[in-house]
Amino acid sequence: MNFIMQWVYNAGRSTIALAMLAGCSPPPLEGPPDIRLGRAECAECGMLISEDRCSSALLIERDGHREYLNYDDLGCMLDDEREGLEGAMVIDRFARDYGTRAWVRAEDATFLFTQGRSMHTPMGSGMVAFATKMAAEAARAKGAGTLHDYRSLQVARREWMESRYGKSESNVEER
Repeated sequence: MNFIMQWVYNAGRSTIALAMLAGCSPPPLEGPPDIRLGRAECAECGMLISEDRCSSALLIERDGHREYLNYDDLGCMLDDEREGLEGAMVIDRFARDYGTRAWVRAEDATFLFTQGRSMHTPMGSGMVAFATKMAAEAARAKGAGTLHDYRSLQVARREWMESRYGKSESNVEER
């Protein structure tokens, strides 16, 4: 009988300890990342991220763990997501407003795609984000380009890559 009482006592203590540990674990990642310019690497091309107004990020979940994938150029983020993230689920997407440098959810942004002509970006994609359509239209008025939401930007990037490299999205290996 003493053995059973000791086992119940220890099982109860273990349950309490596990509950305390679970309560001490950090909350899951959410919201935009903190990118350390000059130290963080682009998840797609490996370059150091040195230009914050062109940076972007994906918040992904893989094997029950959330992490950020940071990018130096919107083109890198679009290419990485299109090519597949190996078992990762995208939780959220973020882009920097080109004018204010504030983070904006990619689904809420308006994008200007100049195809590298008038907007210089780290990897030459010519794509930048704006928190408002009015700001994007003002930037477009200074040069050329087309305005997009995130979904149409994905299509425009894929079509641009195909026309430039003559390859479909399924066989793009090296850019």
